[in-house]
Amino acid sequence: MSANISPRDCKDKLFKIKKLQYNTYEIDHAEVKGTLRLLNLPTNVMEVPEKLIPIAQRQLDVPTFMVGSQTIVAFTSRGKKKEPSLKVPVGNEMKTAKRVDLTSFILDQPFEPWNEIIVQGDPPVLLKNRTILAKLEWFSEYTNQLGDPYLWANHSTAQSVSIATTGESGMI
Repeated sequence: MSANISPRDCKDKLFKIKKLQYNTYEIDHAEVKGTLRLLNLPTNVMEVPEKLIPIAQRQLDVPTFMVGSQTIVAFTSRGKKKEPSLKVPVGNEMKTAKRVDLTSFILDQPFEPWNEIIVQGDPPVLLKNRTILAKLEWFSEYTNQLGDPYLWANHSTAQSVSIATTGESGMI
């Protein structure tokens, strides 16, 4: 959304998770092999008042939401374990650390499901989120606490909003 909207101007909504699945990606690099799991877990859902949305971006018959989330990145390595790093890259170290782009080493057919949230309202609203991996990087001089490669996943999220089907009780 291109409008500059403050969360203070939005209405915090109750929600329940209807369907939540990890994305999975098989990585096959000479030094990094395994399964990457990515999950964008919703933490807050806020309804944006229609008056704050530019006319060209308003949706018909469904509200507009801002969704706060926490991304979980996990990796199950099929490679040899190493000693865990004593520290992880932070701040400027993230910018200067040696890294390898692993995006092209993701095997075909990643699993990127639509996850579903029911948002309170009358009627309740079905909010679907889909997280899509854009780039996967390996910080080759670091290992995580399990002795596996230290990975960084850049992603985006697509959303779809519709009126929930009947039977979604408890969210009015």
